[in-house]
Amino acid sequence: MVTSGAGQTTQISGLSTQILDPESLFARLRAGNTLVTGNSRLARVLTSQYSLWRIGLGDCQWESPAIVSWNLWVDQLWENAGLRGIEGADRAEPGNRQLASLWENALQNEPLAHRLLRPESLVSQLRDTRKLVVEWQLDLQDPAWFGSDNENHSSFSRWNRAFERLCEAGRWISPEDRLELLNKAIGNGLLSTSPVIDLLGFDEFNPLQANMLSALIDNDSKVCRLTITPRNDKAVLFKCADNRQELLNMARWVRYWVEKEPGSRIAIVVPDLQARRQAVEQNLQDILTPGCDDGIQQAKPWNFSLGIPLMRVPVIGAAFDLLKMLDKRIDIQDVGRVLRSPWLRGAAAERNNRALLEKCLRDNYPRQLTLNEVKYRATEIKKHDSRHNELPPEEWEPTSWNCPELGLVLRKLARFERENRGSRCASAWAEAFDQLLAELGWPMAAERLEDHDQIWQALQKWQEALRELASLDATTDRMHRKTAIGHLQQVCREKIFQERTAPSPVQVLGLYEINGLRFDHLWVLGLHNDNWPPAARPNPFIPGSLQRAARTPHSSPQRELEVARTVTRRLLETAPDCIFSYPAQLDGEKVLPSPLLPFEDLPPGDALYSLPYDTWCQVVARAARPVVGPLDSPGRLVHDTARGGSSILKHQALCPFRAFASNRLGADSLATPVDGISPMLHGSLVHRVLELFWQEIKRQSALLALDDESLCKIVQKHVELVTSEDRGLRLRPSFRGVEAERVQRHVMAFLELEKQREAFEVTGFEKEILPEIEGQGIRLIIDRLDRLPSGEEVIVDYKTGKVDPNKWFGDRPEDPQLPLYAISAEKTPAAVVFGVIRDDGCHYKGVVRQDGILPGLPKAGKRDLYLDEAGREMPKTIGTWREVIHRLMADFLAGEAAIDPKSGLKTCDNSYCELQSICRIGELDQRGKPAGAVPHQETSS
Repeated sequence: MVTSGAGQTTQISGLSTQILDPESLFARLRAGNTLVTGNSRLARVLTSQYSLWRIGLGDCQWESPAIVSWNLWVDQLWENAGLRGIEGADRAEPGNRQLASLWENALQNEPLAHRLLRPESLVSQLRDTRKLVVEWQLDLQDPAWFGSDNENHSSFSRWNRAFERLCEAGRWISPEDRLELLNKAIGNGLLSTSPVIDLLGFDEFNPLQANMLSALIDNDSKVCRLTITPRNDKAVLFKCADNRQELLNMARWVRYWVEKEPGSRIAIVVPDLQARRQAVEQNLQDILTPGCDDGIQQAKPWNFSLGIPLMRVPVIGAAFDLLKMLDKRIDIQDVGRVLRSPWLRGAAAERNNRALLEKCLRDNYPRQLTLNEVKYRATEIKKHDSRHNELPPEEWEPTSWNCPELGLVLRKLARFERENRGSRCASAWAEAFDQLLAELGWPMAAERLEDHDQIWQALQKWQEALRELASLDATTDRMHRKTAIGHLQQVCREKIFQERTAPSPVQVLGLYEINGLRFDHLWVLGLHNDNWPPAARPNPFIPGSLQRAARTPHSSPQRELEVARTVTRRLLETAPDCIFSYPAQLDGEKVLPSPLLPFEDLPPGDALYSLPYDTWCQVVARAARPVVGPLDSPGRLVHDTARGGSSILKHQALCPFRAFASNRLGADSLATPVDGISPMLHGSLVHRVLELFWQEIKRQSALLALDDESLCKIVQKHVELVTSEDRGLRLRPSFRGVEAERVQRHVMAFLELEKQREAFEVTGFEKEILPEIEGQGIRLIIDRLDRLPSGEEVIVDYKTGKVDPNKWFGDRPEDPQLPLYAISAEKTPAAVVFGVIRDDGCHYKGVVRQDGILPGLPKAGKRDLYLDEAGREMPKTIGTWREVIHRLMADFLAGEAAIDPKSGLKTCDNSYCELQSICRIGELDQRGKPAGAVPHQETSS
């Protein structure tokens, strides 16, 4: 007879109970008893401890103890049943992915399947629901399934019938159905087990488990439920300010005991371990192994019971990044991960070239690109000069981002994509993916995997994942490549990777994994009144009345309270030294300790040990003021290694440190591609069309002689040529068409403005000049030079963005590009202007020597009065510009690198400076000094 109550000892006739110490437990194992544990972790720990016990007895060899988890024990019984030919045991048990596939098929065959947006997302919950129904022996014929207003109940009943029909047709047996067959076989005397069975680590037994234990007892097996002797001496309740402080105190406490008692066993229990794993590990690393590099293979003194999805292991993620390259469109972020991956052929040798390749792709393509575009750039040969003129073949040379090894990889990917567009069975795809990745040099083609234990273990799991994919032959039809990759991804999301490491003194466990284990010191995190006891979470697919009547897990607040009391009591018995901590506030709301913690029995938190261990962050934070010391000047630029033309002067004016970092060190951020056409690409297309147009037309008189239709045709001709020159647009016809219309519209609007000018002739197209400023050569490209009838010249620079000529002036001009053009001209220009080409209108902005040269200039109004005066005194203005520009260049060449933005942090924000993490101007500003006046000889250390 069986009776059970959640959170209480299950009453099974003939089941004995016993409390014993570990030595007595090991003696029972030596006598030949079988020990069945509640989870596999407890089985592994006890196996290891048993070996140490036998060594302590002086034994040199012994038989492996019969310690198995419940699930493994059932697997062994099922295998024996199959060998004995027991009826029903010949059915195949589906693997995880096969089982999911059967459920997906059951959903797809339902009449209402079209109402489900993602049937596969239901599968995991439906599997858990059926397991609960079978193990707790809920009656699927009960009227509650159909009398409820909740459609989920009747839907599950219908889906379950469809699932069972599929299992029957395919001769499958779901894992939860095996126990019923085993119970019958044991009850009929057809299946025998060990004569003595000990149970450890069970808080309760579900009805199906209880029936099996009763059947064993009825067939003369001795079954005993064991409990390890409690070890509790004291417990401490510790209140922390918040979650961060709680984790930091925990890590300090762990270090205290690791150093004081090196051989002690320490446990950390985290209720929401999956959500907080990263934070817990970061704090342990900061305190126990400060300064250690994550990338260095080293033994950590802690171990997590919770593994991570195989998909999150870096080497496996790299494999899927490669498979993503087979998609029609690839996100630049995915491409970047492939280029930076250390798991790919040629990664070390081509590291610098691949970094430049990513920059090239980000600068020249939208966010979504194709495999052929990446392949083209990776193998690109420079065949044209900077003016788009074709070079003779003998002058062709690889680009700086040319990557031959990567090109080989991409060609193999492209060939695989072309040759594998049809459908195949799952096993064929598994074999194809395995062969493809091996050909691509994944993983670590040039290194011995045996030297990287974690990678080796991950690859064993990867092979298991491929076998699971191949097993879908039994439950699915032929599938396309993308579907097969999706199945493989799902397998790797569900498959947990737990790295096998040497025994660690510190164990990090979930709340329900502690049963049966004993430690010397225990810290339980985060048991507060909002989460302990936890809220009830009844299964949404099972009628609530059935769940409450059967007292299934999470079915009611009363059951959760009983289970929480049991778990709390078990925690208190786990170690002689226990600490229960909780944060005083969460998300700004005050919280209290869990009401299940016995306040009257716990000393106050002040009794906690003195824990002086600090991270380097805390040492710096507690300092009275940041440590400031002299910074040696980087010194004069000796070699001609500066990067950039007018940007050198622009950055030196905005902030000397920015010029040093960007133009001497090359500290530039990567561009962030956008979906569609970037503003930079649009601007370059407009520039190129206008260049070709004026090369053909040359004079304004020729422009005025054209009628509208002829003008439109000429512009359209050049637009089509320019947009076809861009490879990214050529391979995207829809983008190309839209952008061609926009460029045509903008160029036509600007030419209407050009018609309003006095007569001119275009004498310079994208003119290259190489002036020297303070001995430093600079390469400049002037968009256009116009000659007026008087012989004077007009400098025109096209702009498709917002511009302000007022930024040309002052001791630190924020935009010195056109002033630099002006001082480099052979003679004083009559005008220096931006040709603004935008949707909101086309116009000129800049300075002119007199009225009538350009429409709209000089402008009237106080704001533009300075520009008017500067234009009328052009020689003086150019002299001032020359003086300022030479001074800025002299400062740059001398190594002037002050952290001195022109208008403090406002300049940093307005100019989108991304160097603040290097110069740390925010910290300097917090010292009370104006950010714009930071002395160049000091920096925060």
